[in-house]
Amino acid sequence: MRRIVSFIIWIMIVAAVAHFLAIQEGSTQIDWLGWRIAAPTSLLIAVMLIVIWAVLILDRLLSFVANIPRRISGGFSSRRGRLGQRALALGMAAAAAGEGRDAIKHARKSVHYLGHNVMTDLLMAQASSLSGNTKSAQRYFDALKSNTDTAYFGHIGQMRLALEAKNEHMALAAGREALKLKPRSASIANAIFVMEAKQGHWAEAEAALRIASKGHLPASHHAEAAILLERARLAESLSEKMKILNRALKVDGDFLPAVLALADLYLEENKTRKATALLERVFLSTPHPMLAEKLMKNWSGPPAKKLARLIKLAEKGGEQKEGLFAAASIAFEQQLWGEAERLAKAIGPEERDARVWQLLADIADHQPASGSEDGETSASILRQAALAPRPPGWTCQACHSRLEDYHAICPNCSSFAQMSWR
Repeated sequence: MRRIVSFIIWIMIVAAVAHFLAIQEGSTQIDWLGWRIAAPTSLLIAVMLIVIWAVLILDRLLSFVANIPRRISGGFSSRRGRLGQRALALGMAAAAAGEGRDAIKHARKSVHYLGHNVMTDLLMAQASSLSGNTKSAQRYFDALKSNTDTAYFGHIGQMRLALEAKNEHMALAAGREALKLKPRSASIANAIFVMEAKQGHWAEAEAALRIASKGHLPASHHAEAAILLERARLAESLSEKMKILNRALKVDGDFLPAVLALADLYLEENKTRKATALLERVFLSTPHPMLAEKLMKNWSGPPAKKLARLIKLAEKGGEQKEGLFAAASIAFEQQLWGEAERLAKAIGPEERDARVWQLLADIADHQPASGSEDGETSASILRQAALAPRPPGWTCQACHSRLEDYHAICPNCSSFAQMSWR
């Protein structure tokens, strides 16, 4: 409708111009090269307008004909671009879903249609890695490293490939290069601090952990305390060791290995009060048999008085199972059978592990007249011990192996900061 209205308007304009020219009087005479041309001025103007219009139409026509190859080429380019973008999108979706075969198929199509650029090379690297073609992935990650805009992603990809190949030295080198490019990257720092710690680079591990913790990533206080504990073990002077261990306890106040190490240093410096205060504080919140053993050695007075003090401390701490068991074990060693039985029975039956049942059985052996646990014999109590949960110990949360002592790095699976008392 709009075109019809426009056409009518143009006809009216042309008619108005023609009418205007037709009613005008006057003539024009041209003498040129022996020729004389005489014509009405209005006709001459009309002819000139028609010639100008014809020239414009001819110019448009010639331009259209000349641009036909370019239009055809542009159509093909547009189609290739659409197909390339579609292949790129499908390849990224497949890579995100972990479908290596589909990812590499779409990645190759994207390279065919779009050529090599940042996005297609990145997709090819990810797809090659997913499909197991590490050589191809390495080649594409090397290409990404050569571009300043994508060098970070190239190093990250190489680090991941090295980790998959169990080459942590190469992975750490690539990770360090990536962190240099983005010093505030919490995600890469979170991966690096574990590798630094596994290789014994404790200062570097602590620095990377600080960056990781700013990104609110799962870099626990226990990990930082474990790093500081290892740094303290390598420190040369006692004062430096104590300073580092105090930092570890500020991060994780109940970190038992640091508590025991700092208490030993205090005793080595004849700072008995500090050692005792530290052990008592931690025993209240996190009782442990080793803490009870050190307290019994450091307290002054006869054994019975020390035991009474330990029992009072265990009761003040809320009668936690570990505290009651430690006190009961020491009472048994001092042949205080009744007190040992009272403390052991204060641990509810649902909380008793094999250690507690074994202790009750030993107590029953020394009290043949009354037995233990409502008159049961040691044999019947031992049957309960066989069915009870195993006692706590230093356990790796990654591989669930149990060790006698604490290790920052699990000897079995090489996990870092995964050891806990449970």
